[in-house]
Amino acid sequence: MAKLSILSKDDVPEQPYPGRWRSSGVRSARQLSPDGYSLGLVLADIDAGGTVAWEGPHGDEGVYVLSGEVDVDGRRCPAGGAVIVESGVDATMTAVAPTTVIHCAPATADPPSEGLYGPPDADGHAVHVVGPGGWFESGQREGVRATWFADATCPTCRIQLFRVEHPPGFAGNFHSHSQDEIIFVLDGIVSLGPRGYGPGTALNIPADVTYRVSYPEGATFVNFRRDASEQTYGRDGPPVLEGAIARGGRLVEDFR
Repeated sequence: MAKLSILSKDDVPEQPYPGRWRSSGVRSARQLSPDGYSLGLVLADIDAGGTVAWEGPHGDEGVYVLSGEVDVDGRRCPAGGAVIVESGVDATMTAVAPTTVIHCAPATADPPSEGLYGPPDADGHAVHVVGPGGWFESGQREGVRATWFADATCPTCRIQLFRVEHPPGFAGNFHSHSQDEIIFVLDGIVSLGPRGYGPGTALNIPADVTYRVSYPEGATFVNFRRDASEQTYGRDGPPVLEGAIARGGRLVEDFR
């Protein structure tokens, strides 16, 4: 079984933007996912006018805008929003101003085919530009706010990308997920056991690894998965479907 891996931006050297994407005007880039993991995350600072382009085969990918603003085909995505580039779509994202993003992508170009919702439709793939309000919102019954930019229920993509805002004092139970995931800390502290991890840290957590998190000071993070997931509490708890509407959420549709 793969192991949980934690990488901080302060401990990872800058590198060129990964070669699988064509880019320009990238001031710095750091890969915060381990080699060989099924998911990847790149933290990048892009100068105004800089670009990242998708060409050829690729899986469903998500770009969360930490600061600044990006443009995709005349559609603007401000800080706090996200761009979902569905599998196989050619697209170019341009930074309107100096911009920092986290770029999430699966290691394989093939879309998932055996997940909870089956394979996505083969045709009609596109780019979703979703504002800070998200596609869906959930979390009221858990006492958190979850803003979903994609929750795997779209007919043409299976990616899950969402932001979670936890109040101070939350202490979770031991649990696991059926999908590999990356948690990127935006604000506050995410604690695993006695250690806390602050902004700019990526927690790469493989499927079926049991862990427990707490947020003594509160925390906001972005979560990325390749496909729909189920959550299991303890070792023998029943699996619970994870998704915006499945979690009692509502449709927002902050599309740009």
